[in-house]
Amino acid sequence: MRPPDAAPSQRHVSELFLTERSRFLLSWDEGPVLGSVQDDGALHIDVPVRAKRALDGRRIELDGDAVLFVEERGLLVTVHLNDTDAVVVESGLDGRSERWHAALPPARHGQWTLTDVVHARDQEGAPCLVLTVEDESGPRSVEFHQIRAGKQTRTHRPAVPGQLVHWDLRRDAAVLRADRGPRDSELHLERPLSKAAPQPVEARWADGWDGRGLLIETPPGAESRLMVWDLVTCSSVTVTVPAGHVDDARFLRDGSGRVLVVATAEGSDTLYLWHPDNDETTRLPLDGTGRLRIRTAGPSGIGIYQVSTLAGSFWLWLDRDGHLHRTRGDVPRYDGRATLAHVWYGRTPVLRYLPEQPPVAAVVALHGGPESLERDELRWDGLYRELLDAGVAVMGLNYCGSTGYGRLHTQRAWKAWTTAFREDLESCVAAAAEWGVAPAGIALLGGSFGGALALLGCVLRHDLAGAVAGAPLIDIRRHAEQASAADPSYRDWFGARFELAASATPAQRVFDPEHLTATAPGQRVVLVHGSEDEVTQWQHSRRAADEAIRKDLPWTLVTEAGAGHAPADPGQAGHRYRNIHSALRRVLGILPVTRAASASAGR
Repeated sequence: MRPPDAAPSQRHVSELFLTERSRFLLSWDEGPVLGSVQDDGALHIDVPVRAKRALDGRRIELDGDAVLFVEERGLLVTVHLNDTDAVVVESGLDGRSERWHAALPPARHGQWTLTDVVHARDQEGAPCLVLTVEDESGPRSVEFHQIRAGKQTRTHRPAVPGQLVHWDLRRDAAVLRADRGPRDSELHLERPLSKAAPQPVEARWADGWDGRGLLIETPPGAESRLMVWDLVTCSSVTVTVPAGHVDDARFLRDGSGRVLVVATAEGSDTLYLWHPDNDETTRLPLDGTGRLRIRTAGPSGIGIYQVSTLAGSFWLWLDRDGHLHRTRGDVPRYDGRATLAHVWYGRTPVLRYLPEQPPVAAVVALHGGPESLERDELRWDGLYRELLDAGVAVMGLNYCGSTGYGRLHTQRAWKAWTTAFREDLESCVAAAAEWGVAPAGIALLGGSFGGALALLGCVLRHDLAGAVAGAPLIDIRRHAEQASAADPSYRDWFGARFELAASATPAQRVFDPEHLTATAPGQRVVLVHGSEDEVTQWQHSRRAADEAIRKDLPWTLVTEAGAGHAPADPGQAGHRYRNIHSALRRVLGILPVTRAASASAGR
């Protein structure tokens, strides 16, 4: 295996990717009209060279208590509260601006604090804003204030707690969302005009338009499905999509009622257009595979961001006629030769990346979750490209416990993680053997829960090279306790999937520091963890690394000071990329590493 250099091009790809995906897709004019918040705090607008409108270089101030881009009208709206009213500035992408204000009723205790704003429709069908405010007495004082230039403010006090996601008084409809931890949100349909009792639905809110809502429902132990919810009758119909996992959806705002659906099959996203008149679904033509994220939906069309490990990034636009337009993004196509295929190793579905020549080593990649899935989406910010350059095959596992492959695949791992993951791992070892790669040439790479699985794999197979675990979930029992303290609904969720009893042995709990540090003396293990991780605990990684080093095992803890669970800016993205890349090189034996150096770094 040739020792690659520091790979400046790939670091550049990781930073390009984070920068690009943080940009706002505002509109389409012979290509994507993009906005980015720069160091001056303003939104700067970039347009394609061939654009018909001269918008390039526009700069819109974001000075306000809340900022909202109104897709329907192509406006950036800032709202600021003072003692008596709300001051609103509406800035168009063409540079025109309008300022107006609306009087607010006095707060009962102290002053109003603005916590959210949504674009809405009033009883006359005119566009308006609805502010969510609370006074100094706290969340129980929440009110919704509907404001519109030149109109009297309408106030509604919600009957149930939750975040307002939709408001349309033409249908006497207000939809509030109450998050419930790992389960689907609880949506409440309130009637601000008639004051009828709220009607609850358990689902994820995707979109609302013209008296209907799009809901993504995931019943316990089942695959997700898409529903169209009538906000007048509160009835719903199911949208039939020929793929197992519904990821997102939007109404095409042309009066037809058509719905754009993003669905995932075999580790790649696909686009479907559902026609309500005949209940038929059309698959839209796409060039290649990748992850698709809907970024905007307005009267002129729907904007989408696409990214793939080998193909790079693209911006897509679905116009009102149902035609897709496509332009390349900043992430370039992979310039090496490699193939991507979705394959099954026994009962284990895998996204397999192979270099042109026979692999000299292999990396088994493990996504977080566990109830998520590996997609072709420039995983680990382009790290797979660097591995392919070095002749390393990558096997992205959708291990037992993942979603997207049916209820049985998800639930087969519950409270049987050792047995289920051993089967997945043995399948990968057998596949690597067919390429001539021995277990000592296989490294495990995982993030979050996948990081815990990477450590478990080394416990199950002492002949593997080792593991790189990014922000790993080291202690499932303590993690579940902390999650349940914040949201009691997590208690049953964790209890159904993991052995949490205090009386259980570390091996029975599986994801326990004592059990996960039972790796072999020859296996290199590197933990990479941000000190300010808001999801998994850096302290758990530190204790596990200390315990392993006490056992004289070659473990290393790399602490990223100030970083969270995921990189927050291009600098952190580049830092995380370099740390993971360097760790994999150590584990696969490209760089010399000594036990003394590991102990020093681990402490």
